Amino acid sequence: MQFNKFKLSAIALAVAGLPTLASAAIYNVTQETGASSGQSSAATAIAADSSKIAVEVLRGPVGLNYSEEMPYMVDEEHFINSYDDLDNYCDNYLGYNTCDAWADEQWYGIKATGEVCDSEDSEQVCDGGLKKEIDAWNNGYTSNSTASVDGTRANPFGPGVSGTPPTGSANANSTNVVINQISDAGAVGASSSPYYQNGAVHARAFKTRGFNGGTELLPPSGLGTVISTIGQTNANGAITVGSDVITFGSASVANMADVGDRGKVPEGAGLSSLFSCSSTVDYTDRACQYFQFANQAVVWVSSYASSENARVIADFQTDNDNNPTGNTDDTAQASVKAATLLTNETAPTMVGFNTYDDNGFYARAVKYTPISDFSTCLTNLQTDTSLRCWTMSLIPGIEIRQSGDIIYSYTVANDINENGLVAGIAKNFRRASGAYAETVFINEGTSTTLLGASQSSLFFAGYNATAASINNDNELVGKVDIETARDRARRQRGYIYLHGSAKNLTTFQSTRGWLLDDLTNGGAASDTNNQYRIAEAFDIADNGDIAASAFYCAGGYRSTAHNALCDGTEELVAVKLTRDNNGTISQRTYDDQTVSRSGGSVGLLGLGLLALAGAMRRKK
Repeated sequence: MQFNKFKLSAIALAVAGLPTLASAAIYNVTQETGASSGQSSAATAIAADSSKIAVEVLRGPVGLNYSEEMPYMVDEEHFINSYDDLDNYCDNYLGYNTCDAWADEQWYGIKATGEVCDSEDSEQVCDGGLKKEIDAWNNGYTSNSTASVDGTRANPFGPGVSGTPPTGSANANSTNVVINQISDAGAVGASSSPYYQNGAVHARAFKTRGFNGGTELLPPSGLGTVISTIGQTNANGAITVGSDVITFGSASVANMADVGDRGKVPEGAGLSSLFSCSSTVDYTDRACQYFQFANQAVVWVSSYASSENARVIADFQTDNDNNPTGNTDDTAQASVKAATLLTNETAPTMVGFNTYDDNGFYARAVKYTPISDFSTCLTNLQTDTSLRCWTMSLIPGIEIRQSGDIIYSYTVANDINENGLVAGIAKNFRRASGAYAETVFINEGTSTTLLGASQSSLFFAGYNATAASINNDNELVGKVDIETARDRARRQRGYIYLHGSAKNLTTFQSTRGWLLDDLTNGGAASDTNNQYRIAEAFDIADNGDIAASAFYCAGGYRSTAHNALCDGTEELVAVKLTRDNNGTISQRTYDDQTVSRSGGSVGLLGLGLLALAGAMRRKK
């Protein structure tokens, strides 16, 4: 999030003089606990009945998302592992004039003051950043991302991991944990292994493993020592089907392509390649700390005798072959992001992405539809892992290549509700209106709508947004640009969009798209809600309650205006937004001034903090 000066538009100036009405807001804001001073937090998941909420806390920027199979959804070669790689990614996919500063933040981290670190700073004074994770081999590591549900920390691997871990003592405070869903069993998500100290060396057992409650979710069995030992998994959520709990996500099924390529070695690791870990795992071999895999869409089924081992649900689709490393340098990836039981159905429909070969691998949004004899197939899948109980199909209308030209860098389906609405993102390959736009799509059957100004004024030409969660009332939440800057990261705010036959449309004045700041406006500058500006929405329950993050100004902002100043220090905090369908909407105005924000940990952090849980992660 940026806090640079900006000029108000003529429309903003025109509405600035409108009176603010004192009335009950649609949403009441409650701050969640969990972060310490100087840290930032977000509420990233909410229980289906709104009774529990998950909070993640970050010390610093993550560098690479802790629960994405393919970094930034475009790094099929595993090449983003240095400052220069991050800088190049920013140039090619974000287009900022400030890419050097963005790369500094993601690579080196930040100081306790919120100032971005760079090559002149000692690593010991910096929090977060990819470099610190790479250097953990020599320096040890302290958790950058911690997570909890209703105040109880989720740290399933902190005490240690299954199997034969590295030699040494485990540091329970060295895991990075993310929560993607709150299930009946507790938290569903992914965590890194703790680091085990053995003399001067600190080794982790694996980069990331999924969990559901206290269960460590393993890759498929029978794929060799390397995958069974350090293979990755990621759990995006779980769904109850009859007497079964089906956890869904991704798991390693093959080694990455071109293991001997020097470009796949992280900067500063002191290795010529990662090849030494391709057939044998040795925790004294530093290459095994960074080894990568082809990860496929999978499920874990609670009734299976080996319920902790994943079952693959689809094949890699690379046009002419299904080899996960069929393209010389690229490694195929896939994942299930969300699942639901469609109305009157007893078998789950799921969505996510799979990579397709088009002179290079591109992630494409897909739907996984259960076959007609699903029940029998699911039973037999326990012992016959070659079965496919779902058929995979592309989400139509958002083809990567159109009329011979590459249009999108990737597409991904993030959520699906019981009405069959699929919500996701299409990342534009070319710059338009000053941005490589991230456009929200909603699919229903064979019809896909790319949200634009005709659906809501929130979605102006060239906007960037996330599509985090859609509930069964067709209410979609995420974050969206609120300015059209062309040279840096744009300021964004949380939004809600009501699609199609959303039953609560009249509550929202029959207007489909709203910034959540307008819906939390309590009317008076001293009102509790005026201490918050909603940064990002991550999850929405069926009753409309939302898990979110917000900028917090203790005592309240100077006014209720969208662009009001904070006289103190702003923080990024986890919040729960509680719906009041009897409330009324008092749109915030804009102060008639050029705004400059300063101070405050968040203003300098930038932090990728609004990617706290990552734009592509499942939150329900």
